[in-house]
Amino acid sequence: MKRLTVIFLATLFSCPVGISSGQDESVTDRVKSATEHLNKKQKYKLAYQFKADDQLRWDVEHTASTKAQIAGTLEETSSRSQSAKLWKVVNVDATGNMRFVHSIESVKMWQKIGDEEPVTFDSATDESAPAEFAGILEKIGKPLAMITISPDGKIVDRKSSSQQTKFGVGDICIPLPKDEVSVGHEWYVPTSFQGNDEQGRPQQLKARINYKLNKVKDQYAYVSFKTQVLTPIESEKVRSQILQQLTNGYAVFDLANGKMIRKEVEWSEKVQGYEGPDSFLQYNGRMTEKFVSNESSSSGADVTTSQKVEIKTRESQPIIRK
Repeated sequence: MKRLTVIFLATLFSCPVGISSGQDESVTDRVKSATEHLNKKQKYKLAYQFKADDQLRWDVEHTASTKAQIAGTLEETSSRSQSAKLWKVVNVDATGNMRFVHSIESVKMWQKIGDEEPVTFDSATDESAPAEFAGILEKIGKPLAMITISPDGKIVDRKSSSQQTKFGVGDICIPLPKDEVSVGHEWYVPTSFQGNDEQGRPQQLKARINYKLNKVKDQYAYVSFKTQVLTPIESEKVRSQILQQLTNGYAVFDLANGKMIRKEVEWSEKVQGYEGPDSFLQYNGRMTEKFVSNESSSSGADVTTSQKVEIKTRESQPIIRK
């Protein structure tokens, strides 16, 4: 009995594997560690799940600031836009592909350049828009694009009169893995950028967007993403033209309801010597999308596939004057 007591005491006060002498792992730490281990093994299916007649709304805020110096002259620009984005789901086919009309219900815009007075526009109250925001008012509430996506976010079809400007965050939907994945899984979407160097020669850059499933909590999947340029950038002039496409961000995906409920993107880049030795260009920005509601279109206007589609979508660049 005495020997058993000695063995028990020796076991009780010995250090478990992985814990150094003098450290004590609490029950909470052990539970947390075990939970994280299970989460890494568990598989999750990320898939968009819109329903016909859904009206999906997001509040979108985009702020940006630039500092540009050329030949000793410094110019600073700041801008902010707040908009209400609406997707009216027209139909969902037998394979799960979802077709919806993308539009902007309202927008507030603000811009300040240097020491000039700020320019503002509110689509809810202003009958006309200033020159800086020309053409915006007549697009509010109108179909901007008719888009069909697959459950994994692939663009199956798009009808729009204008080409979208890339922002380094994929397409209008964040692409998702086709198969079930575990926490820590990464996937990549190829893309490319183009710019002209100091001699005006076009440069094509290969790039990709790296996505990663960081964690899953309470049926919400947290996905981070980052733009990675694969082609070495040897020209600062070229680099200055792709600043708005070099992004870091994250998104929160509702696994149960199949939609992104939040997305946040950041830009923080600086280029030195892109227009002479003393020149520099600094760009900082943030875009946040928050899911607001899902309503049936029976309470609003009917959506038909014959509606005329025209405009630039919200993915267009913020107004910046150099």
